[in-house]
Amino acid sequence: MGRSPCCEQDADVKKGPWTPEEDKLLVEYIGKNGHGSWRRLPKLAGLNRCGKSCRLRWTNYLRPDIKRGGFSDDEERLIIHLHATLGNKWSSIATKLKGRTDNEIKNYWNTHLRKKLLSQGIDPVTHRPRTDLLAGLPNLLAAANLGGAAHQLPLDLNAIKLQADAAKFQILQGLLRVLASTTAPPPTAAVLPGTDLMTSILGATLAANSAG
Repeated sequence: MGRSPCCEQDADVKKGPWTPEEDKLLVEYIGKNGHGSWRRLPKLAGLNRCGKSCRLRWTNYLRPDIKRGGFSDDEERLIIHLHATLGNKWSSIATKLKGRTDNEIKNYWNTHLRKKLLSQGIDPVTHRPRTDLLAGLPNLLAAANLGGAAHQLPLDLNAIKLQADAAKFQILQGLLRVLASTTAPPPTAAVLPGTDLMTSILGATLAANSAG
């Protein structure tokens, strides 16, 4: 037997913003009885609302354990870690962050964390270094041997900044910072690793990414 149609399809059910009076009825009823069946709750609580609307209102706004305010650094790291494993399963991710709602986490991901990863050279879908940035590294490494002419290259720090495993990319990141700096003096052979060494490191990095 299929599920009965959602009561949102009932023209008599109230839609739109909740009033303080409705919030009070919902909070008082759940405080005394628990929510039980969301489909039955509206009638029992004296609300002319759909059960789904009551559930979302309670879960996202009214339940007492909701955590308010900005996300901490630990929460950001946990969200990124969980997203790498679970993808866009926001409800599952929310179960690991006490007091945070799935909708709140989803919005924070789309408005902050996704952009943060992109700016750091990380693909927010695969959580791996962006291949579009890696593809341009051989030319940058070759340019390093130009010595004084390297400072003339039109480089954008934000476009080439690469962050990944520090153990693998530390030298590459250092080189990119030198090449991208517009205030530092022109790099010289004395301060830059040799092209052969850098190309070898780059090759190993690309091979590791391809194997992964």
